[in-house]
Amino acid sequence: MNEDRPTDMTPKSPTKAPAETAPDTACAQPCSAQDGVPVEPVTLKSTLSRLGADLYGGLRGACFLRSGFERLDCTPLSLLLLVVADLVLNLLVSLLLVGRGGSFSLSSLPYFLFYLPLFLLFAVAARYLVHRPLAISGIAATLVAFSIPIEVCHGILEWLAQWRSFEWFSDYLAAPHYYRFFGWWIAASLVFLLRLDGPRGLGRRLRLALLFLVLVAVPLYYYQRADLWVSKEGGNESGELSLTDEVLTAQNRLLDEQLAALQPGRRGHSDLYFVGFAGDASQDVFLKELSVTRQLFDTRFGTEGRSVLLVNNPQSATALPFATVGNLERALVRVGEVMNRDEDVLFFYLSSHGSRDQELEVSNPPLELKQVTPELLRRLLRKAGIRYKVVVVSACFSGGFIQPLQDHDSLLITAADATHESFGCGFGENYTWFGEAFVGDALRSTYSFTEAFEKSRDTIRKWETEKDETPSNPQIWAGKDIWPILKRLQKELEQRGGK
Repeated sequence: MNEDRPTDMTPKSPTKAPAETAPDTACAQPCSAQDGVPVEPVTLKSTLSRLGADLYGGLRGACFLRSGFERLDCTPLSLLLLVVADLVLNLLVSLLLVGRGGSFSLSSLPYFLFYLPLFLLFAVAARYLVHRPLAISGIAATLVAFSIPIEVCHGILEWLAQWRSFEWFSDYLAAPHYYRFFGWWIAASLVFLLRLDGPRGLGRRLRLALLFLVLVAVPLYYYQRADLWVSKEGGNESGELSLTDEVLTAQNRLLDEQLAALQPGRRGHSDLYFVGFAGDASQDVFLKELSVTRQLFDTRFGTEGRSVLLVNNPQSATALPFATVGNLERALVRVGEVMNRDEDVLFFYLSSHGSRDQELEVSNPPLELKQVTPELLRRLLRKAGIRYKVVVVSACFSGGFIQPLQDHDSLLITAADATHESFGCGFGENYTWFGEAFVGDALRSTYSFTEAFEKSRDTIRKWETEKDETPSNPQIWAGKDIWPILKRLQKELEQRGGK
């Protein structure tokens, strides 16, 4: 008997049950013994038929059509088959994108399957709203099935973007445009939930949708899954660092040489010191941006003999000291010792990937490195005793660095606010968008850091509008005591002509 329906205890004469017509969409084969329908023996043919019907239903659901999943009668076997299909299709698509030179990432498997406990948790919580206590597998299977065609669509477009004729696709696949595909899946899932017959009344349906958003949509928005087939180089544009004798010997002396060469500040002058930090070794853009920035400051802003550059990149492993928290601490302490703290200014530029929890990526595999946070920077600057400083953070979500670093003696500039991404940190790029606008353009025509920021913010806003990107909202904040020092520095630089 079906436990979900009231049982009629009135005796009846034996009659032949009418044949039930199988639906032609998802779960086309009988998924349970509900309503007295016998369970079909599990064979390879019936299993593949069931999976094909479920995948077709997922395609219909992704297109906002009735999918057949609305009956919520899929078994755990159907859910398992869809999860396996999701794994296999992701593996095939990522293999298509990366090529045979990649490898299977076993460590990515738990992160890839992070969605599954979320789906099951939502299904457990939602079963009472839909009045179907046995519908846990049906709800979870539906959410998996709807995601498969959308993920495959995104992968095919990524593959097409590798061809010259379709290069323009790439602008519409990277973040934040990836979230458009995520939004597509959210919308399709919500339409499905609102169509269910179980929850009666608008209020119950809305509670079901809200439960889905809270338990599923929000966690997945902040936790994107990784691909299962990845480059053997770990995605590093210049390959992975090899800790050879040559590299280790060079690293033992590179920072010492830069710090020993720092010249002291001159009394009666406002000298500028430069410290650059390129934190992520996976892409060359950070090395390129910081190298150009240091060169510009040495030649135009007079920091030659007063600059330090820390970089994580296999290309520079024997030429520049690594960008680590320990090396950064040593560099800042040494700058604080040689500069005239009442007159000189530190220009501190950091460029890397950023996260929503305001951690600046510090990565140089196989090294295990500590990440940079606003609180860490505040402690390091305080320990170094550096008073006047311009701190520039070029990274996604970098606006979160402003509030912890605020004091009367600082000018703080970030490439984005605390809740948005910045752009341009792709393979083959010479600058991030902020770096190109601020360093590559604005600072070449003015000695005012605030004027350069205003100009670069306008430039970035124009680029984002042209590319239909979500605004990054670059930020600036200045303490009241830094203004006269910066004006004096600007005046001296203008008089020297950058020499």
